[in-house]
Amino acid sequence: MKQVVSPTIQTIKMSSDKKPLNFYKIIVNGGLFLTALSLPLLDWRFYISGLEFNISDFLILLTAIVFLIYRLGQRFAGQGVEKWQWPLAKPMFCFLLVALLSSLFSPWRGESLKYFIRIILFVYLLYIVLPVNALEAWRDWRWPFYGTLIAGVGSGIVGIMSLFGQDWSNSFFRVQPIAIFGHWWMGSNHNLLAEFLVITNFFLLAWGYWQKDERWRRLTQVLFVFFSLITLLTFSRAAWLVIAVQLVGAWLLLTKPRERVGWLLGGLLLILLSVPLWVKMGQLQEANFSSTANHILLTEIAWQSLQQRPIIGWGSGQFLTLVDHNLRFRAKYGDPIDSHGIIQKVMAENGSLGLVALVAVAVSLFILWGKAWRKYGRQNLWLGCLILGAGGGLLFQLFNTSYYKGKVWLPVALSLTAIKLLENETAKKR
Repeated sequence: MKQVVSPTIQTIKMSSDKKPLNFYKIIVNGGLFLTALSLPLLDWRFYISGLEFNISDFLILLTAIVFLIYRLGQRFAGQGVEKWQWPLAKPMFCFLLVALLSSLFSPWRGESLKYFIRIILFVYLLYIVLPVNALEAWRDWRWPFYGTLIAGVGSGIVGIMSLFGQDWSNSFFRVQPIAIFGHWWMGSNHNLLAEFLVITNFFLLAWGYWQKDERWRRLTQVLFVFFSLITLLTFSRAAWLVIAVQLVGAWLLLTKPRERVGWLLGGLLLILLSVPLWVKMGQLQEANFSSTANHILLTEIAWQSLQQRPIIGWGSGQFLTLVDHNLRFRAKYGDPIDSHGIIQKVMAENGSLGLVALVAVAVSLFILWGKAWRKYGRQNLWLGCLILGAGGGLLFQLFNTSYYKGKVWLPVALSLTAIKLLENETAKKR
């Protein structure tokens, strides 16, 4: 997987714009770094005026306020201000409009509107629009990228630590979050760890492609295999599927025979290391029948809800309410849980219009990624790694509940911002 270091990679690694960072830019970059660093800490929560925030949401809100003050200050001082960019504007506007309408016509209008503003609109404006507009140069972009990368490595280390408190011989063991100082900062479910690692493993690989020293690149590739194995040890079925798709995608992106052979050998090594895990996975599936039946019932509830209100659904954020009103679920499983999959979530909450708008967002994003790869990726394999990492996080949400979380969407914003900066570089050379 040897790669000639391009001028663009040199720019990313050693960018030192002549124009020094001012105070506000340092605060904004630092805020995005801390936001990225705190992405896995979903259970570090507190309330402001009755609204729940986890630590990353709170930090990015503060960062957005500082950035707006900075932009307004530039305008009042008569300085040139770049035009706001709205990533995926048309399809995302359609989705937001449908989500808003479904909330306005929901039987639980107040709660649904609150969810739409606080969760859905918040994620788009602060985790996608803000980074794309605030990160104006590679030296800015590196801050949240390194924050995400450090958070991913830290999450992997936490997963390794979790193995030492388990019985490896007499019970089923897996990589999972752990309680630190008596609190589950990252949550307690193994999927919450796995869905972040499928992103950051490929971000680590992207970082390796920037290294001029061949030994560093080899080291990052070894670490990539190691952390991928840690991800597999979560025994998350979604993670296994996503990793398989990512590895196939990575192999297809390569053009040189030597690189493809290297990936095949790396994949074979990963498979050989994973063989003993299949036995454990089989044990888990025998004990995991209840979980599978649970997910099937949630899908049935989503389908029934779509049939009852097929156009705009029951309102954003109301899947829990629908499950709560399902006597069969309450009798069998107790407290309601959210949809394990974004398709079922949107199906029930936003109806068929919401599903169409969601597909439009996904198709637009993948077309954008595809065009960027064809234009820039052949010389910059790191871009393919960013796309595969961010795309893996989204693919995971076909089976999990973090579809409106910053840990999923900030990596997408980083990939979009990288594409924007590459386009700016190309324009300057003309």
